[in-house]
Amino acid sequence: METRRRWTWDKGVLAAIAAAALFLNLYALNKEGYANEYYAAAVRSMLESWHNFFFASFDPGGFITIDKPPFDFWIQAAFAYVLGFHGYALILPQALADVGSVLLMFALVKRHFGKVAGLIAAAVMALTPIAVAVSRTNQVDGLLVFLMLVATWFLFRAIETHKLRHLMGVAIFEGLAFNTKMMEAYLILPAIYVGYFVASKLPWRKKLAYLGAMTVVLGAISFSWATAVQLMPASERPYVGSTSDNNEFTLIFGYNGVNRLTGNMSVGGRNFRMEFGRFPGAGEFARHFGGGSAGFPGAAGSGGSGGFGPGAGTGGSGGFGPGASSGGAGSGSTRGFPGAGPGGSPSFPFGSGEFRRAFGTGGFGGRFGGGFNRGGFGGGGMFDTGTRGVLRLFQAQLGPQIGWLLPIACLSLVPLFRNVRWKRRRELTERERAAVFWTAWLIPVGAFFSIAGFFHQYYLITLAPAIAALVGAGLTTMWRDFREGGRFKWYLVGVVLLDLVYECLMVRSYPTVRDALIAVTAGLAVIAAALVLLPRVSGRLRRAGAVVGLLALLAVPGYWSLTPALYGVNGTMPAAGPAGSSMGGMGARGRTNENDNVAQYEKLIRYLVAHYEPSKGSFLVATLNAQPAEPIIIATGLPVMAMGGFSGSDAAMTVSKLAKLCEEGKVKYFLIDGGGFGGRGNSQLVAWIEKHCKLVPASVWGGVSQSTSNQREGFGGFGGFGGTGGLELYVYTGQTQS
Repeated sequence: METRRRWTWDKGVLAAIAAAALFLNLYALNKEGYANEYYAAAVRSMLESWHNFFFASFDPGGFITIDKPPFDFWIQAAFAYVLGFHGYALILPQALADVGSVLLMFALVKRHFGKVAGLIAAAVMALTPIAVAVSRTNQVDGLLVFLMLVATWFLFRAIETHKLRHLMGVAIFEGLAFNTKMMEAYLILPAIYVGYFVASKLPWRKKLAYLGAMTVVLGAISFSWATAVQLMPASERPYVGSTSDNNEFTLIFGYNGVNRLTGNMSVGGRNFRMEFGRFPGAGEFARHFGGGSAGFPGAAGSGGSGGFGPGAGTGGSGGFGPGASSGGAGSGSTRGFPGAGPGGSPSFPFGSGEFRRAFGTGGFGGRFGGGFNRGGFGGGGMFDTGTRGVLRLFQAQLGPQIGWLLPIACLSLVPLFRNVRWKRRRELTERERAAVFWTAWLIPVGAFFSIAGFFHQYYLITLAPAIAALVGAGLTTMWRDFREGGRFKWYLVGVVLLDLVYECLMVRSYPTVRDALIAVTAGLAVIAAALVLLPRVSGRLRRAGAVVGLLALLAVPGYWSLTPALYGVNGTMPAAGPAGSSMGGMGARGRTNENDNVAQYEKLIRYLVAHYEPSKGSFLVATLNAQPAEPIIIATGLPVMAMGGFSGSDAAMTVSKLAKLCEEGKVKYFLIDGGGFGGRGNSQLVAWIEKHCKLVPASVWGGVSQSTSNQREGFGGFGGFGGTGGLELYVYTGQTQS
């Protein structure tokens, strides 16, 4: 007779953790808008044809691809097909993937370290701030981690069963992860190879043969799509975005590969140098700092576009100096940019048009935010990722996103491996073998982010599983040592105390929430200490004290994980944190209804559609980079040609090709930045357009004239701050303009 399974306490706790994860990922998801509109436009384009779907075309005309492989976007397109093209339909796959990752963490850690360790790991994964933030966008990282964890499940099964087919499962899901975010998926390969070789009990020759077979299949799946793209004649497929040679393998090993480590921000083969006046790509900078209104390079502006200095801008378009500004432009100190005056338009080391071109067409405030907070070019590092070094992950830029429990994860290695020193590999316990795997995940991935020059905060989600697993395994091991007594009894107390101090030090930089969070953490810690350390306390009360102590550790990261749901996130540069803080929390200013940005283009779109002559291969309008094309594609689903791709620096268009397209009637209208274009490789295109096309008055299509835009922005016409101000519409006439 089959007996019914009882509902045990651990299932109840896991259900509560899963419910918390569902809330954090799904609450008010419909208010996140389209998140990253670059990718949202691509999904809209992919829904227009199977050709666009397969190649992950940015535009419905199939002119150029996005800068990522298609697997996650195929899933987003499927959700949008079923649910309709809405922002929440694009974000939902990532949100559900994060919940799935939480449940997988429980299953993976439980099998070697027990139920309690698994529950702690699941809770830590659920309350990892950057994991929640990025999973509430249409960025691909949430699915990437989920696929990594599924590959890990197959790895553990391969070790337990000695079956090759389970290693093939590793290859399949790691291959899918590669086709989600290319080389970042391979960051856990050291853990896979080391973990299998150390833990498997097969003869070493057979292990090598199995690993070799897995590697072949992994490579075949990983590079299958890129190979298919390259085998297609260039004339029959979109141009490969973010490359200079129209080659997917250049994208894999260059822009999305080695360049991330070296910090070479080449876009389309043109070096993106961090020198004022030397920015070759217009959209690259703007896109990476999308949403919100943060300052440059340090302040959190609470209105307008923030400040251009360490002081906080509180209104208008912020100040251009280290002092705080309260409105207008340039009302801060006379310091800041060279020649910046106390008001009006500051003097730049290059012209205002050059500055506008460098930071992208169509808007600064809508694209920047969270990128240059708290340090900017200096201590904050590129994209607010801190200073390279061993302690980078503990710094103020990255710590609040991923590092709250990182000290425990690192210090857990001592109790987990203290008995390994004199053991041979075959003498390792199952727990020790599993600890090897998670350590081999933590150290290489952590080392990469400690020295890498070009990544974004939300990439750190790939560290979350290793931290969660080691925290769960480490705390339960230290708790057992504490209960058993001996020389390691007080190690748990020291580690927990150290982590609590670290959390309080990090919180100290956030005055709006500092006192409350420190009070809650300290109060819980005192209660836990009383229940755990006082003599003559029953075992049940001591266990209750351990639970309270865990809550003390999770209080701050729990609040940080709640902020994306409360305030929204920046879809382009997601980060967690309190509203109004200099890091994260950008959603309080950046979250908008998904149609707001599109609405700013409404008059322009209406004009273009009215003058559109549909024919095979014709485009509604051509832009110099992807940014102004995004809302038009999202709103209409019509072909919009981003001639320079993502950043404006891709070599996808030449003057002769453009002239031919115009003569054939395939391109008639051009939308460009009023001051010209910063991508130096496209300056010839701009010159050709200005020579052979006629400027359409802004009053005709509902735009903002350049002079009006300049007055509005107060410092030389920075562009449209997310709208159409500063953009100019040209129409091809076939006649040379005087």
